[in-house]
Amino acid sequence: MLAPLSWLKEYVDITLPEKELGDRLTEVGLGTEKITKDNDDVIFKFEITPNRPDLLSIIGIAREIAAIEGKKIKFPEVYDIEKYIVKKTLPLKITTDSKINPRFTGIIIDGITVRESPKWLKERLIKIGQRPINNIVDITNYVMLELGNPIHAFDYDKIKGAVMKVHQTKGGEKFTSVDGISYRLPKNAVVISDNEEIIDLCGIKGGENTGTYEKTKTIFIRVPVEVPSLIRRASLSLGLRSEASSIFERGVNAGGTVDALLRCIKFILEIAGGEIVSDIYDIKKEEFNPWKLDLNLERLKNILGISIVENKVLKILEDLSLPPKKILKDTIRTEIPTYRNDLKIEEDIIEEVARVYGYNNFPKTIPSGQIPLKPPPYFKDYRLEEKVKNIFKSAGFSEIYTYSLVSEKDLTDNEINPDKTLRVDNPISREFEYLRPTLKINLLKALFQNKPNFEKINLFELGKVYLGRTLDEVKEEYRLCAVSNLKNFYEMKGILENLFGELNIDEDPSRYIEIINEGIVFELSYSDLLSKIKSDKIYKPIPKYPPIIEDLTISVSEKIPTKEIIDAITRQSPLIENVSFKNMYKDNRTFHLVYQNKEGNLTTKEVAKIREKIIEALKQKFKAAIA
Repeated sequence: MLAPLSWLKEYVDITLPEKELGDRLTEVGLGTEKITKDNDDVIFKFEITPNRPDLLSIIGIAREIAAIEGKKIKFPEVYDIEKYIVKKTLPLKITTDSKINPRFTGIIIDGITVRESPKWLKERLIKIGQRPINNIVDITNYVMLELGNPIHAFDYDKIKGAVMKVHQTKGGEKFTSVDGISYRLPKNAVVISDNEEIIDLCGIKGGENTGTYEKTKTIFIRVPVEVPSLIRRASLSLGLRSEASSIFERGVNAGGTVDALLRCIKFILEIAGGEIVSDIYDIKKEEFNPWKLDLNLERLKNILGISIVENKVLKILEDLSLPPKKILKDTIRTEIPTYRNDLKIEEDIIEEVARVYGYNNFPKTIPSGQIPLKPPPYFKDYRLEEKVKNIFKSAGFSEIYTYSLVSEKDLTDNEINPDKTLRVDNPISREFEYLRPTLKINLLKALFQNKPNFEKINLFELGKVYLGRTLDEVKEEYRLCAVSNLKNFYEMKGILENLFGELNIDEDPSRYIEIINEGIVFELSYSDLLSKIKSDKIYKPIPKYPPIIEDLTISVSEKIPTKEIIDAITRQSPLIENVSFKNMYKDNRTFHLVYQNKEGNLTTKEVAKIREKIIEALKQKFKAAIA
């Protein structure tokens, strides 16, 4: 959000220097990203959090400054409609539904002249990143950015049959926006139609067929309240965003539509001329009035951990335009204006007091109480996860994060039935339609996509998969998956053996490895893995006496499992500390043997006797021979 200092000063008397003002606004939660000079003006760039749609307006930011400076806000001048007598009335039939359009406010103005906007208006719009178009469009944009209520102007003469019907789409309808781009609308998008066609994509873009151009003489100005979820869904589906949709998605000021309309009327009559030819349309099922919230001073003290004097609390609330009233000895009742949709419970008011009082004014204290001995139920120990990841990184793998959504083609290419996979009801595109039932899909795609550019590709991912086909039977499961076009079966098996060894898991890793055309891949349930970890470890001191290490190569049938050979070797003597498979060539297999005596030094004669025993045992059991 861009805010020129000159514009802000129209509503509040600002005395703080620019840098100090920016720092103070950041302290109260309005992140100041940048402050730049623009000739004789200063432009603030703010980062607005999703819970504060009121700050997507100049007046909203001015209110924050007024609270910081302890000043009164000056509300922009609006048109006094009560003094105006409507001399003629143009017809317009409006049908709407409060479930999809909670409030519909508007008016008809006749005899306007569409032309270039005055210099002051164009310059102000340019400062906040807007492109001037014509005086009518510029006025609606100006008032939207000033007060925070999106406004749209229709060419009244182009509304066929003088009928406006607010409804939802069936899906697939064609719509051309005011900037000349055509769309196929998704199901349940909120639109306005006249007697023949759609003329507005509500809350997102106006239609080209009723836009205001040079020949426009009569306009209908609409200031609506939209349902945030419906606007966001349509916006995401179309990949189409605007300043208006950003405001509506967060929740517009439902009580401010009439004021925004009157402000707009004032500028139109002054800049474009014309006369009002209808009463104000204000269609709504309920009144949008301020609501009450009570603040208990003792609760304020307990939650913040500090005492703030009552008069200071009352002043802060008054400066925030939250009129306070003492109703009990320790209770203050506040009135919440309709533009503060984020204030719903007592804790919200406590946070308002705290942020304006200044978190930096809180005394620095050492936490009191006992250190908890048991972790909370939601605690997750990320140390084990990091250990697993580091094992793969040390083996030459790179970690990647892939999308949780996949396409139908992704499933069928991997021989997975889409009908047995959880599908999103309103996917943003066909590429992201199903929740992934396996990590292999995206890892293999990453392998194939990177193959033209890299000779060696080793990738792994630790993430969730979603099993089941309905929400009732769906199961989330963490999985660990790796893919490589470089490492062979035995290397991948060795990596898993190392992982299982580090986690103290007794299991054969071979069953997890799958050979594919482009490499080798494995996937296992990380959740199951965690359940198999043996937390009890036996400490073994480092031996005082050195080992004797040698390799033993034997010729043996390929059908005999390596594990059986290792077991047979290990059983021949308690002095055999470790046996591991080293490599294989045709029917020759090499094993790495470690001999060790914890009580004293081994001699070559002792090792020779053990070796003879091993060779004889392998010869008898497997018909093996020394290679």
